[in-house]
Amino acid sequence: MEKDNSKEVIDSTSLLNHPVHLDKAIEMVGFGYFHYYILFLCGSLYIAVAFSVTSVSFIIPSAQCDFQMTSSHKGLLNGAMMIGMLMGSFIWGYVADTKGRRFTLIICMLMDGFFNILSSVSQVYSIFIFCRLLSGFGVSGSTTLFSYLVEFLNIKYREKFLSWMEMFWTSGIILLPCIAWLIIPQTFRIENEYILFKSWNLFVIVCSLPSIILAFLIMKMPESPKFLLTQGKHKETINCLKFVHRWNSNSNDKFPVTSIIMPSSNDKSNNGFFEGLYESTIELFTSKFKIIAIVTCIIHFCATTSYYMLILWFPELMNRFRWYETYSNIQNKTTMCEIVSMYVVEPEVKDVKCDDHIDHSVYMNIMIIGVACIPTSLVVPLFINKLGLRFFTVLSFFGSSISAAWLYFITSSMENIILSSIFEAFSSIGISLTYCITVELFPTEYRGMAASIGTMFGKIGALLGNILIGIFIDAHCIVPIFVSSSFLIISAFLVFTLPKTGRTNIVIDGVI
Repeated sequence: MEKDNSKEVIDSTSLLNHPVHLDKAIEMVGFGYFHYYILFLCGSLYIAVAFSVTSVSFIIPSAQCDFQMTSSHKGLLNGAMMIGMLMGSFIWGYVADTKGRRFTLIICMLMDGFFNILSSVSQVYSIFIFCRLLSGFGVSGSTTLFSYLVEFLNIKYREKFLSWMEMFWTSGIILLPCIAWLIIPQTFRIENEYILFKSWNLFVIVCSLPSIILAFLIMKMPESPKFLLTQGKHKETINCLKFVHRWNSNSNDKFPVTSIIMPSSNDKSNNGFFEGLYESTIELFTSKFKIIAIVTCIIHFCATTSYYMLILWFPELMNRFRWYETYSNIQNKTTMCEIVSMYVVEPEVKDVKCDDHIDHSVYMNIMIIGVACIPTSLVVPLFINKLGLRFFTVLSFFGSSISAAWLYFITSSMENIILSSIFEAFSSIGISLTYCITVELFPTEYRGMAASIGTMFGKIGALLGNILIGIFIDAHCIVPIFVSSSFLIISAFLVFTLPKTGRTNIVIDGVI
């Protein structure tokens, strides 16, 4: 991506005394350092989200002895964060559309970090679950980062910048097992009559720090100019654009725009919180975007159900494969379901000697899964302008559906890691692109609510998926595999029904 020629700004000085459309003003601030920094900042937020959401997959096997967890307890621990995200998604969308994108990101990331730290010193399973639930409530507002990022960009760079976000998620998936590998195998133990603090507790604290640090960095950033304008804050919008222009040009040159065309009034802030929340939801689903909203919600539900149903259980599955290949006397099983079902006997045999050890190969395998996502994370941004968001979203859902179905036939750790890598590479980018499509298809006044309601439906699916796999993994693992594969196929076909995104404004007037 090349930096825009400053001549464009100089040639626009004739517009000094004339109001311009906000999209034109955003073009006139130029493209440069500010946009790279905000991409880095939002991308880092996405890494922090990856840490918060997927760290539980390492916590489960590490903390199972301290909390005496069964498979059902593990499923509930996975589901607790999803319950919090489910409750928060609906609320944060309204907050983002009334109080601001920046405000929402600051509050939700501080909340995520604080309750993760609190969970790290929890000594009771129910308290730990409660803290993870509130952490999920906070981190659910992080989807606002897509709206925050896109509202600083002109149409030319939107799809490319949004598609680069997947690379940051991939980085988080790669970094997390590295951090876990460094910390969790440590054998230190701090214990007294009040607290037991081990390596997995420290791991939880380390994973919470990025959320807190990034929240303070966002405090130094301006609010989205499009949000400011929809709130009727003309002066603040101009000041925001001046800030971006000054950073991009690295000088104190005067920004040529002094007046921006105001959109229709869209003031929701005078309503009570719950009244405003209700009215914003009804307004979205009765607007001309209602069909798009319904379809995107179904896509979020199906895709996220499939993703979280499998990805959070991969470390557990790898542990069971390792146990089967190392300790089992029966080595002629023909499907994954037969292999993982054997492990249910193990806790009964070793009831006194609970094993919370994670084999080193598990860390390596999860890291390999993350590295396998790099090719797709690079290809999509490089070709997004030529092939479009819809093409890559459909391709990713079909690819992940096939890999999910093929999991049933694997019989070794090597086959497991290969299929898991393919599934992660396709499904994670499919979900990220679904967020991108959502923020592209809705105007500013609906964008936060639309993205959050879509996320809420996704978390409903993730919660149900985790409960489903917790129930069926020991005896009937074909059920979650079938559901995951089928839902991904449904998602792929539904994407075809959505309007194309691209460089043409979908909304003719107003703030897009």
